[in-house]
Amino acid sequence: MGALSHLDHTLLGSAAAWRAPWLDHFFLALTWLGSLWLLLPASVLAGSLAYPRVGRPTALLMAILPVAIAAVCSLLKQLFDRERPALHEAVAAIPADAAFPSAHSAQVMAVALALTIIFPVTDNYRIALPLALLVLLVGCSRVYLQVHWPSDVIAGWLVGMVITFLFFYPILKERLA
Repeated sequence: MGALSHLDHTLLGSAAAWRAPWLDHFFLALTWLGSLWLLLPASVLAGSLAYPRVGRPTALLMAILPVAIAAVCSLLKQLFDRERPALHEAVAAIPADAAFPSAHSAQVMAVALALTIIFPVTDNYRIALPLALLVLLVGCSRVYLQVHWPSDVIAGWLVGMVITFLFFYPILKERLA
């Protein structure tokens, strides 16, 4: 067993050991915060609110971002076809698609990162920490629920970061200039 596989197994085992009815309910509710069904309308709303300051192209990118992330994750899931974990009983229904990468983790990372990019730097300190906590908790929910390997979550975060940086590169480049 490789180091990554060992880490995946260990963290899933730890998550299963922490099981409690209140945590089951907490993580079942929390995991929806990484859902496309919630993040797409939130992104459209955020793009609309930012539109007067950032302009139409950036507002549209904000609205398109979660769909692009979902499409890339779907493609990667088909390409890698990794089975979902079955080490411990799952708290939630196991999704039918492949495990790698975690789309919930990628989507919430992308939207959180995009929000910190499109809103003014002076507001970032107010939103960055809560958004980082949200990203971490959604990722943890996927492991706690036993529907993803921890490495699926990490890969999802990386996919979300890379695509968001590609989408918003012009804004980042302008800020750094």
